[in-house]
Amino acid sequence: MAVKRSSSALIVVCVSLAACSGRMSGLTGAQTGAETPVAPVSTPAARAVQVAWTAASARYCAFGLNPQKLKGDYLAWERAQGASAESVQNLSTTYDKAFLTFYDKVKETPGYCSKARIEEIRPEINRHLSGNYEPSPKVVSETSSAIN
Repeated sequence: MAVKRSSSALIVVCVSLAACSGRMSGLTGAQTGAETPVAPVSTPAARAVQVAWTAASARYCAFGLNPQKLKGDYLAWERAQGASAESVQNLSTTYDKAFLTFYDKVKETPGYCSKARIEEIRPEINRHLSGNYEPSPKVVSETSSAIN
């Protein structure tokens, strides 16, 4: 029960922070003084949310990615890392909730599949398809106002 609550809370936090549109007024270079790499959170739940964001974005922007296959590959990877059957089930639920939340959000975002967004999504898809499910570090600078 606690895992499900923390997974749901994580989804809410990720949606609030990322807003899946890259249009938030988060950390900027002006606040930090320079370009700053932001260390990503790497927990099973955070990875499930990251993979779901990639899948939802790719699906909406017509990359031809099969979100259920990506989910299965990701969950198999978590099992190989030692996740219990119960944890994998919770991650599956987290992925599904995050995918639906993100997909609904991107549908509401005008111009979401811009050329810049496509160039942002493509390396994430390639990383996940190659079996790397760790979140990628983000760089925040004066010209970048969001952590995606």
